[in-house]
Amino acid sequence: MEQVDRRKGIWFALLGMLGVSSDSFFIRLADIDGFDVTFWTGTFTAVVLGLLLRFREGERPLRLVRSGGWPLWVAALLQAGSTSAFVLAVTKTSVSNVVVIIAAAPLFAAVLGWLFLRESNTRRVWTAVVVVMGGVLIVVSGSIGGGSLDGDLFAVAAITQFGISLVLLRRFPGIHRMAMVALAGVGMALIAVLPATLTGHSTTAWIAVVLMGAIFGPFSRVLIAEAPKHLNAAEVGLFVPVETVAASLWAWLFFAEVPPGTTVIGGIVVVIGVLWGTWQPRVE
Repeated sequence: MEQVDRRKGIWFALLGMLGVSSDSFFIRLADIDGFDVTFWTGTFTAVVLGLLLRFREGERPLRLVRSGGWPLWVAALLQAGSTSAFVLAVTKTSVSNVVVIIAAAPLFAAVLGWLFLRESNTRRVWTAVVVVMGGVLIVVSGSIGGGSLDGDLFAVAAITQFGISLVLLRRFPGIHRMAMVALAGVGMALIAVLPATLTGHSTTAWIAVVLMGAIFGPFSRVLIAEAPKHLNAAEVGLFVPVETVAASLWAWLFFAEVPPGTTVIGGIVVVIGVLWGTWQPRVE
């Protein structure tokens, strides 16, 4: 049974990260302000998942949110903050910079899991923490003075909140995942409602935010949120580089966005650190 659950967690994390890798594509395709994307993505997420809870699962969203207590609220706040920071990062710096920095998430999760859940990590993981942070610094160094440092910092904020949310979801497996993601959508809309421009977008922009907010985004995030029930925080974080590779591929294929040299070098360092710290041989 344990092996079956582990397999389930692997599939949840893998498919969820593949789905989330489309975010940067849709954000670029929309070509509108980051707050506009954040508002409409959050709104569509909240509406779609709220309706699904009510009419397909027969649950009342407000009752689920109230009964979830503070863990659900904090998890939703962290996800709203992480997703909003990611959207703003992609609109302010290159996709390759953002996703390479996001690739450091496994090590953030490993450290936070050890601190708050006492999930054991080896010396190998701690060595990888140093390596990955070095890679992130290389990526950020290429943006200093270039006008995109704020985008890189938003990406760092995104992975920090993502890592904390993994730990929280691992610690409280009873959190209703779909209700949490729906509430996070409400949070995103509230974060962006004042600075956002709510009308006047192109047809392409509307198609992009609908696909991101109503289909790919919410269901991918529900899958990722389910994964910590079956895997520890570091193991779930291991699949974040799937998003890194896929999102960079979409940016190159569809937008001819060639990553700068510092991003390539930093990315190689990050991937080496992630592989070293999380792909450990199992002792039979």
